Amino acid sequence: MTATSAPDAPLVQAAFAHAAGILDPAVLNHSIRVAVYAAAIAEHEGIAADDDLVWVAALLHDLGTAVGADDPLRFEVVGANAARDFLRAHGRTDDADAVWDAVALHTSPHIAEERGGLTRFVRLGVRMDFGADPLPDADAVRTATERDWPRLDIESALTGPIVRDAERLPEKAPASSWPHDLLVAHRAGSR
Repeated sequence: MTATSAPDAPLVQAAFAHAAGILDPAVLNHSIRVAVYAAAIAEHEGIAADDDLVWVAALLHDLGTAVGADDPLRFEVVGANAARDFLRAHGRTDDADAVWDAVALHTSPHIAEERGGLTRFVRLGVRMDFGADPLPDADAVRTATERDWPRLDIESALTGPIVRDAERLPEKAPASSWPHDLLVAHRAGSR
């Protein structure tokens, strides 16, 4: 990571190393962009947020695409469980539930935003990476961030593992969930 992109805190650096060791490069870049955006949104809104936790939650929010393929839970919950385990292993037990919420709810429109705080910032950061404009200078921030952390076909890199896992274990894509929507779209496109 560059000096301008992340806090130089041991927990953030450990989260980066963990994510970099298991995530697809496109998903890792997406996670870094989400962290940049989530931190910028919190700052813009003048809401006090623990920058380290914003970065950790964002860096780990898509762990479920890389771990738990055989777990019947949807990727968001698998990732949230892995992120919680990461926080506990690093002595941050008090913060583990807040990070769990942020990771588990990052694909849940309205719910994540209404939870507020960390959960809301990660959700808005994800949305910004896929085109939403929660910042007045969103286009400029996106352009600068994507220069350092390019998209690398994130759409395919992110949805591919989710769809593959859901095809093997349909319970990973329950009705009315984003994984289910991806699976339905994939099946319709392959006809």
